[in-house]
Amino acid sequence: MNHLFRLAAGMIVATAPVFAADAAVKDLPVKSVNGHLYHYYQIPAKETVYSVCYKLGVTKEELIRYNPAVEDGLKVGMTVYFPYDGDPAVQTRTETVTHKVMKGETIFGISHKYGISEQQLMELNPFLKNGLKAGQTLTISKETRAENPAPAVVGESAAPAAPALADVDMEGYLVKKNETLYSIAVAHGITVAELEAANPGLVSLKAGQVINIPVHKQPEATKTETAKTETPSVDTTQPAATAEPAATVEDTADAAPAAEVREDISIAVMLPFMLAEETPSKSAQRYTEFYKGFLLAVDSLRSSRLPIHISTYDTEGSVVKVREILSDPGFRKPSAIIAPDNAAQLAILAEYGKNNGVKVLNSFVVRDESYLTNPQMMQGNLPSAKMYSKAIAALVERLRHSTPVFLSTEGSTADKGEFVSELKTALHNEGLQFIEISATGQSLTPEDLGQLSAEGNYTFIPLSSRQADLNKLMPAIIEWRDKEVTPMVRLFGYPEWTMFRGETLQNMHNLNTTVYSRFFADYDEGRSESIDGKFRQWYGAPMESVVPRQGLMGFDAGMFLIPYLTDGTRSHDGVQNGYRFVPASESTDAGLYNDMLYFITFRPGGTVDKTAL
Repeated sequence: MNHLFRLAAGMIVATAPVFAADAAVKDLPVKSVNGHLYHYYQIPAKETVYSVCYKLGVTKEELIRYNPAVEDGLKVGMTVYFPYDGDPAVQTRTETVTHKVMKGETIFGISHKYGISEQQLMELNPFLKNGLKAGQTLTISKETRAENPAPAVVGESAAPAAPALADVDMEGYLVKKNETLYSIAVAHGITVAELEAANPGLVSLKAGQVINIPVHKQPEATKTETAKTETPSVDTTQPAATAEPAATVEDTADAAPAAEVREDISIAVMLPFMLAEETPSKSAQRYTEFYKGFLLAVDSLRSSRLPIHISTYDTEGSVVKVREILSDPGFRKPSAIIAPDNAAQLAILAEYGKNNGVKVLNSFVVRDESYLTNPQMMQGNLPSAKMYSKAIAALVERLRHSTPVFLSTEGSTADKGEFVSELKTALHNEGLQFIEISATGQSLTPEDLGQLSAEGNYTFIPLSSRQADLNKLMPAIIEWRDKEVTPMVRLFGYPEWTMFRGETLQNMHNLNTTVYSRFFADYDEGRSESIDGKFRQWYGAPMESVVPRQGLMGFDAGMFLIPYLTDGTRSHDGVQNGYRFVPASESTDAGLYNDMLYFITFRPGGTVDKTAL
């Protein structure tokens, strides 16, 4: 950044003209932010722009000028800032520090140590409602009085992830169109938390807005070395259209000693983003969402103490383009490649990986079998044949204490005939009996179940996975069960059922239904909500409401792949997608496949259990 722009940005931040407000603004408390003093006001419930302006004696234009995020609407808890016009000899400043919890410490002891109340400590660290645990990092914020206080940096809230910015310089940055908090953070080699801490009150970005970029001060001995690395400014709302890296994440400030430094991790994301299309297809948009989720994982793992390079390429859905990318003299051999969803393109990348010792993660082409003969291939989906045998083996164990009842109706499909046939064979081999009931009509009736004992224990297994066919079975099972009172009843089904909603889902809970699936996300679970929130914050829009969610898939892929490349960890129980890679065979020519499979049980109380097999 040139010095002229730095100066201009500094003038905007530090010397903005003081508006003609009444005494209300001047009566507000004062906070030191990035070395400058500001009045601040936290928005309570039911406050409006009009009421704030009236209460503080400012115009709407003045309010938005100093708080651009207000243009998108006020939010409860938002803090708005106004320049402070004064220079008292003694001022109050807020100091933010972190505290790592040691074994034996208590909330009372920690709050007493820092001179704050237990309530304040709980407000700054909401996770303490679940209890204090050794190893947790707490945020401590307290007010101190000082003569001509030194500049202090305080975020809008003391977020636990936000590092202290005492040892940084600030540079101004002019926000460009379509940029996000995350794209700016990645381009400058910082975290979103650091960016938010440097810009208190920042909720949304607008083109033309000037924000602070924290630049870490470095010891003289490391300045020359670090200056060799330049992180490009990129827009990560969309992947790069060329063979240039779309994102490079470097975290070298806390690098381990030279003797412990490992090889950098570099990952090439090669997917059909179709950026040349004026309006990318739904499919292309989902691959972009996958990429965005993957970048969330990269940010989460930046503490791995080694540089992480992410290069993104648009394959354009073309074999020619894939070959062009690989033959480009500027193409840097990565540690791993995330491959596209096309079998022909995947084959080219598989060959490249085999010849160059590069791991290739296949998350999309389910039926590809190159992992059987290529040691660099990683099949991210449990192959269907192995999925059937794994699910059947686990189900047979459960059916030792329950009688399986296979159900079908007139006109229903039998799309799970292969699975059912294999299950019957496995039951026969174990000496376990089963019952078959075919309804005479298009829907099952309670009378069709009359042959079953009222004191039995039954697991009903339809031959069809279609929702329409399932809806023709469940009401009769529920009615028969409730009428007879005594029978133990449950339902077993298929991966497609995880997508069902409404009355179908309610009945699945009612019947204590278990399904097998390669993936599942409970969107009411804490981890899912957290990732959804970060995604919305950084990219300005939520993930698409489909199953599976591509953003979660990308996040889980990153959370597995980076540790795997770092230390060889082969398993990860993700938010949606789980990973447990095992060798395809004992042959040295064989690669790895993902052996993770779940049983998902929809309990009558409305809860969902997820069990790894």
